[in-house]
Parts: sequence; structure tokens; C-alpha cells
Amino acid sequence: MAETTSFNYADTPNANLVCCICRMPFTDPWSTSTCGHTFCHECIDRAIEHVPQCPVDRSALSLRDLIPANPIVRHLVDELLVECPQRPGGCNQTVQRQLLAAHIKNACQFVHVPCPEGDCDQMVLRKDVGKHANDCVNRLVKCEGCGSSIKYTDQEAHELECAARNITCKFCSAEFPRSDLGSHNASCLDYVIPCTQADNGCPWTGARNALSDSHISRCPYESIKGFFSLNNTRVAALKDENTILKAKVETLEGLAQTLKREMANVKFTLGPWYQPDGLHTPAAHPVGSSERPAPLRTHTRPTSFDLSAMTPPPASIMAFTSPNGAMNPASPNALAAYFPPEAGEPSSWTGQRRGSMSFIGDPSGRLYQESPIQASVAPLNLSTTLEGSLSGLRDSVITLSAAVDSLARRTDMERRNEGLRMNEEVSRLNYTVNGLRMQVHNVMMDRNAQVMGRMPESWQDSENGLPPPNAFFSSRSASFSAATKL
Repeated sequence: MAETTSFNYADTPNANLVCCICRMPFTDPWSTSTCGHTFCHECIDRAIEHVPQCPVDRSALSLRDLIPANPIVRHLVDELLVECPQRPGGCNQTVQRQLLAAHIKNACQFVHVPCPEGDCDQMVLRKDVGKHANDCVNRLVKCEGCGSSIKYTDQEAHELECAARNITCKFCSAEFPRSDLGSHNASCLDYVIPCTQADNGCPWTGARNALSDSHISRCPYESIKGFFSLNNTRVAALKDENTILKAKVETLEGLAQTLKREMANVKFTLGPWYQPDGLHTPAAHPVGSSERPAPLRTHTRPTSFDLSAMTPPPASIMAFTSPNGAMNPASPNALAAYFPPEAGEPSSWTGQRRGSMSFIGDPSGRLYQESPIQASVAPLNLSTTLEGSLSGLRDSVITLSAAVDSLARRTDMERRNEGLRMNEEVSRLNYTVNGLRMQVHNVMMDRNAQVMGRMPESWQDSENGLPPPNAFFSSRSASFSAATKL
């Protein structure tokens, strides 16, 4: 319906070609297959969406019942004469409806079209395109000097730089093409130039002919131009050398930063072994070639099986061992005497750690006496190098290993001897128990004999003269109970 309102028909259309819904000639006519009525396609679609019935006879109708109208009907409505939509603007053309689109696109002189110039965005009437092309500011014009095409708006700027136009020299008033300006300035005798020694400090400027005629002979810089040449060469060499030296300095600075970081890592790794110059202090107990840890002293085995006479373990072992024989994790300062204090640690802490190593008494209240077995371990020597300290530690570990091995062998021998002695004691106890068992057996036999001598009459009535089963246990006589208790 919106499309049909854009047509202004020149004559009154035939009533058979008018849609009964929009009351205008058919636009894209479609017919119903059920009742044969014809409507505009857009009109009948909207009508069926509203009420699924034919608008003429109210019969049931759906979109599936629509088919294109007969081609004769289409041709009749397309050949209707319509007026040009630009009639208010001045177009008086009347054309068939099917040719209206082509008329507007190609022939109507009152339709606005874009300017044919590429950079112009104005819309002008088709009949005024030629006139606008002569007045458009974006039209292309041809330069009279070089013949190139330029925009009309750029014509003035092009004339100022066009190489084909003649210009006049402001020094000698000669006229020549603009393209020869560079060569003319290089040869013009009246062209103002500076002195040839201007780079060295000469402030003179004047005509080219005056430079060679009068100034060169009086210029103070011209007489020492050889010095300037040598000086410039020397300055250039110094600049190159300074550039190389600057690169070397930057490289050395980077290397110094790397060495600084590596030195910090070395200090952190050495820890207490690192001491600045002038702060080396002699060790309290240096490890020398003549000083070695004292060997372990032997001790005698107890002659009797007396547990109280056994020698307690060394104090260095008791510091790590709890009374029940297990390792004591609650004594972390037991090895503090063998290692130097950390930087910034008060000396009282070191004494406290060393003083915390105490002996543990036995359940009877007696303190263990000092063991004759002592393994002396040399303290770390901070006045020597780290390699020397590690060598001293290695010697101490070797000595300690030998002492532990010797102690293990002696302990094994003592355990074997003690085992033999225990076996002898157990054998003697076995002999004593066997003797007691035999004595008890004899006493029991005597008691049984006495009881058998006083048999009751019930025993004599038996066939073999033996007591009945459980006779001794059923009576529970006092004498038998006394014998059993023995």
C-alpha cells in the first residue's frame, strides 16, 4: 500500500483493475485458488494475518491458497499511465507505470543527482549538471604552464610552484623558468652568499662577485685555513676515540656490576669465614699439625654383675640421648661449642647454649661421673681459609670414625663376655631350681607314703587295693594341703 500511493495515475483506472482492499490499481497482483479473486500481494497477506477469510465472499482462505495472477492482469496494470513524481518540480512527463523507474533513473531532468566531480559531494538537478560543472570549485583545470590537471581550488598554489612558469631573480633581475632556479642561484654573481670560512667563524656575507674580488684577500680566517683543516681532522679523530672509550666504559661498568653481584654471593656463601681486611683474629684453639684429638682411653670391665658399676656414656653422647636411650631432639645446642657464633649474636647466647649441656642423673639421685672415654674435637678455625677449615673438619671426622669403630669393637667384646657370664649365672640358677624340684618331689613322695599307710575302708574294698580316682583331691586333708604348699 505504501508503494501504490507513490503513483499518480493520469486517467481513471478500470474498476476491474482496482484492489478491493486498498482501492488502488493492483500492485504485484495475486489471485486466490479457491474463489478466483485478485488482490495486491501485500494487501491480501495483511488481511489473512488479521482474519483468515476472503475479503470478498468471506470464505476460508490461507496463504497456501494464493497464486500469482494471470499475466494479462499484470500487463494491464503495468501499462497504466502515471505522472512523474517530480511534476511539482517541473517535470510534465506521463509514462507507463512499468517505465516510471527507468524514466526517473535516466531521463527525468528534475531529479537530484550527485556532481560528476569525484571530490564534490553536492546534489544538483540533472538539467543543471553542465552548468554546475563550470562553477564547481572541485573541478579539474589544466595548467597553462606545465599542462597538468589540478583542482580549481589548488590553482593559485600550483602557480607559485609550477616549474614551467618564468620567475625573476631578485638579485640580478634576470627572468628564467622556475625549474632553473637552483642552477641560476649557483651561478648568479649578485647572489648573496656567506664567506667560505663561515664554518670557522667568519661573519661576512655579500655578493658572489665581491667575495672573490675583495673579501678573500682581506679575510683573516683565509690565511689560517690550513690550521682549521688539521684541527677539524684532529677533532673528528678525538670524537671517534671518545665514542670508543665511552663504549668501553659502559662495558667495564657492566662487568663491575657483575663482579659486585658475584662478590655478594661469595660473601653470603662463606658466611662467618669471610672477614674484611684488618679484622682477622687468631683462633682460640687453632688446628695445627702437632695438635690432634686425644685418643680414647680404655676402661676396665666390671668384675661382677653389678649394673651400678657400669660406666655411664660420655657427656657428648648424653647431651643427645634421653634417659630412655632415644635421641633427644629437644637439645639443638649440643653442637654449639663446635661452631662459631653468627654475626651479631651476643656472647651471652653462646655461653647459654654451651651451659645448657648438662648431665642427666640416674633414678637413685646420683649424677653420672665423668667418663674416662673422651673424644676431643677441635673447634673451627676461622683465621684460616675455608679449605683449611674443611680439611680440619675432615681430620676430626676421621678421628671420630676411628674412635667410634674402636668403641664398637670394645662394646661388642664386652657384650660377648657379659653374655657368657650371664649364661653361667643362668646355668647355676637352673641347677639350683632342679635341686629344689627334686627335694619337693621327695617330700611329696614321703607324704603320699604316709597317707597310703592309713587307707580308709573304702579303699580296701576295691579290687586291686588302690584308692579310687581323685581320692587324694576329694578329701582335701590338712596334711596334703600343707605338703602341696611346699
